[in-house]
Amino acid sequence: MIVRIALPDAQASVSYATLPTKAPHEIEAWSLKKQLLVTFVVYLSLIFVKQIKMYKPTNTPPQEFLDAATVLFPHLSNSEPRSLRSPYFVTGRPDIRSFLFDLGGSTCACTLQWDKTQYWQRLFYGQKYVLAHVMTAFTGPFFVPCWEWNTLYKVLNEVLEELQTPIQGKWAGSGKPMDMEPRYDSLVNDLVLGGFVFIMLSSHVFYVLDLPSITDYNLHWDFQSVQTLFTAFFQYYTLQSVQTLWEIFGSRAFQTHIFGFWFFPGNLFAFALQAAYLRLLWLMRAWPTDTYTKTVCCLVLLWSPFTFFKDIDNYHEQIQAILSFALTGTVVSAYQCYFHIGNQRILAFASIWYLLAMIFYVSLQVGPSISVPVDQYYTKRLACGISDTRVTDSCQALNMKTA
Repeated sequence: MIVRIALPDAQASVSYATLPTKAPHEIEAWSLKKQLLVTFVVYLSLIFVKQIKMYKPTNTPPQEFLDAATVLFPHLSNSEPRSLRSPYFVTGRPDIRSFLFDLGGSTCACTLQWDKTQYWQRLFYGQKYVLAHVMTAFTGPFFVPCWEWNTLYKVLNEVLEELQTPIQGKWAGSGKPMDMEPRYDSLVNDLVLGGFVFIMLSSHVFYVLDLPSITDYNLHWDFQSVQTLFTAFFQYYTLQSVQTLWEIFGSRAFQTHIFGFWFFPGNLFAFALQAAYLRLLWLMRAWPTDTYTKTVCCLVLLWSPFTFFKDIDNYHEQIQAILSFALTGTVVSAYQCYFHIGNQRILAFASIWYLLAMIFYVSLQVGPSISVPVDQYYTKRLACGISDTRVTDSCQALNMKTA
C-alpha cells in the first residue's frame, strides 16, 4: 500500500525548489568576428550578383532626340527644335561649350534667364535617385540609432558624391556624368527631403517599436568598442549594396504590368533581399523576432509608393517620397496611439509633420500649386536628349567624344 503524505506548503516549496529545472532556451548573439566574417561573405557575394543584367535599356536613335535647350528656353531660337548632335554641343550657342551645364544654377540664371516655376518643378518632379537616399537615411538608425551620426553621414556622403565628379570623372563614383540625376539642389532634395525627414521617421519607428540598439553594448575607448562600431557600420554599408541590386532589372528603366498596376520588379527584388539581409542581422544579434516583423511591415509601407503605381508617366520620385513618409509615419503614429507607447508629446510632434506631408501630397494630386512641367527634361534621368520613351537610354546612342 502506498501512503501519500501531504507536506506543509512551505516545506513543499523548499522540496520542489531543490529539484533540477530546465533553463529556458536563449539564443546568443554571434561573436563580432563571426558577424564580420559572414557580412564580408555577403558583401563579396553581392559584387558577383551585380554582374547579372536581366534588362538592358533600348538605345534611342540620335535623330529622334530634340535639343533640350530650345525646348526649355524657346526664346533661344525662332526656329523649330533642332536635332541634338551631341550631349556636349548645343546648336547655335557657341558660348555654351557643353550642354551638361547646371540648368538650375548660375548658367541658367545668368545666361538663360531664371524661372522660379521651373525651379519648383525641377525640385519635385522627375525620375531621380530619391529611393536610394530615402533608404540610406531610413535604415541608418537600425545600425547606429543616433540621429546626429546619421545626419553627419548623409552630409559627408553628399559632399564626397559631388567631389567625385570633377576628380574621378564619374558621378557618385560609378555613374557617367551624363547620367546625373535631373535636379536643382542636392541640399534640398538629397539632404532635406530625402535625408533629414526620413532620419526623423526612422528615429520615431525606433522609439515606438523599441528596437534593439547597438548602444546596448558597453562601449568604451578600447579596441573592443572600435570593433563593435566597425562591424555595425560595415553591416550598414552592406545593406546599401543590397538595396542597389535593383540595377539587375535596369533600376527604374524597366517596369511590368500585373493586376491593373505598373510596378518596378527591380524595386520588389531589392526589397525582398533587404528583408532577408535584415533577418540575418536580427539572427546574428539575437534580436527578438517580433521586432523584425514590425520593422518589415514599416519597410513594406515605405517601399510601396516607389514600387507600385498606375501610370509610369506620373511617376515622380520626390513626390512618391512624400507619400512614403506620410503613409509610414501615419501608421506608426496610429500604432503608438493605440498601444499608448512612450511620450505622447513625441506622438503629437511627429504626427504634425506626417499630416502636413499628406496634405501637401494630396494638393499635388488635386489642383497642384506646383504644376507638372510641360517638357520632358525634368522627368528624364538622362540629360543627353529628349525622347518619347522614358525607359530608353539616350546617352548610349550618342558619340560622347564628339564636340
